[in-house]
Formats: sequence, structure tokens, C-alpha cells
Amino acid sequence: MSTLNENVRLDIRNSNIKIIASKGYRYIEWLPIHEEPKLRSFKEVIGRMSVMNALINISFGAPTDYIKEWIREEGLTSSLSKWEKEILTKDQEELSEFEINSLRWYLEGLWALMWVTQMANELDETQWIPNSMASMLPNLEEGDDNSILNNLTEMRSEIEIYTMMDYYYRLHWYCVDERIKDQQATINEGIIYERRRALEWLLDIESDWDNIEMGT
Repeated sequence: MSTLNENVRLDIRNSNIKIIASKGYRYIEWLPIHEEPKLRSFKEVIGRMSVMNALINISFGAPTDYIKEWIREEGLTSSLSKWEKEILTKDQEELSEFEINSLRWYLEGLWALMWVTQMANELDETQWIPNSMASMLPNLEEGDDNSILNNLTEMRSEIEIYTMMDYYYRLHWYCVDERIKDQQATINEGIIYERRRALEWLLDIESDWDNIEMGT
């Protein structure tokens, strides 16, 4: 059961607004707070991280049948979403540019979950993933199994994760509103979107990875 009652969530919103204002991003005070979170299990998080790491390889040219077999051997098939299962029915040359780009963007969502599992120390909205990210994860091209991720032991606290999600939610509003006004946000909307998506999924056990509610 979550301990983040409405008053706590309002305090988190107010604190995040102060941080956002101090950085010069625009915000609106009446952007709603989220419902009380329902945190996913650590096992689910590791499963999601694992398949994301595997699928990212496809965007760099790895054969889909090789990735599908690796996922099967590691017992991760149940962690795939419907869309991801469909990707794995195609040959590399059958994939659309949209599908390949979508998998490449998984890098940012995975980085957010690496922060959640304390593999990363910060989740700086102004920075793309670091060059060191690949060295921190199983290297499928080199034949690694999934032990690096399977050996992780804990997540950050619910309040830390919720606070970060709320922060990215409000940053996402800023990015979207700038785009609507034909202006350019000072941070990359793709980074914000993908990291928020991963955190939203984590905090709502009933959500579907392929259809995360991302309204602002």
C-alpha cells in the first residue's frame, strides 16, 4: 500500500515547481497531481529493463531471430509487450524506420529504469544517455547472459521514484506547450517523454507498456 497520500503528492508537486522555476522552465500550477501510485514489483522492473536492453540491439542491426532466441533462453518472453512480440516476428529488413527509431529511443527509457535500480546516480533532463551506458549492461553481441541485471537487488524508494516521475511529467507539459506554440523548449522532448513513460509504467501496475497514459 502506498504511503503517498494526497497531501504528500501535493507537497511533491510544489517542490518540483520550485525546482522547475529555478531552472527557467515554464510551468502551470494547476497541472493535476497523479493518482496514488501502485508500484510494480522489482521482478517486473528487471524484466522490462532486460527486454529493452535486448531489443535496443535490433535498432543497431542485430538479427531479430537472434534477439528473440536470447530473450527465450533467458526466460524473458513474458516480459515482452504485444508490440514487441510483433517486432520479433519480422526479419530485420522488414522493420520500418518508425519501428527502428522507436527501439532506439528505448535507450532513454532504460536509462530511467537504471536510475530506479541505482545503476545510475542521476537523471539529468539536460543530458542524453552517457557513453558509459552500454558497458553497464549485458552485451548480447559478445554472448553475455542476463546476470548483470539479474544480480541487481533493490529499487529506490517509492517517494523518490514518484518525485522524479512528477518532475518529468511537469517538464513534459513544458515541452508540449512550447511545441504547440511553435517555440523550442530548452530541453529535448524525446528525452523527457521516454523517461517519463518508463516511470509512469513503473508506478501503475495496471498500465500497458504499449499504451501508457502520457497526457499533459
